[in-house]
Amino acid sequence: MEMLIPIFAIVATFGTLFGFIYLFFTSRNRERMALIEHGMDAKIFQQSEKNRHLSILKWSLFLIGIALGIFFGFYLEEYGGMDDGAGYFSMIFLFSGLGLLLAFYLLKKEYRKDCN
Repeated sequence: MEMLIPIFAIVATFGTLFGFIYLFFTSRNRERMALIEHGMDAKIFQQSEKNRHLSILKWSLFLIGIALGIFFGFYLEEYGGMDDGAGYFSMIFLFSGLGLLLAFYLLKKEYRKDCN
């Protein structure tokens, strides 16, 4: 019976991932079909080149924050005397949040330029 737990966990993980991807694409298709039926253009869903670069900046700062969080979490766990896992989770959330905050302030300047 205990042998079924890892199998169930793997199946549930991939099933949930498949479900989210399926829902994303079917809802996107329904939205686009509704726009076409009403005679509107579906180009509003296309991302501009500038927005794509800004999105890459946001994700890169977020992932850098996670990497720094893992690094400092290891440091806190090994040399700071924190419990197992507490240092990792706290530092990952702290630095990924700081990365997103930095991206917000950097992107806010770009959005202000677009509005003027």
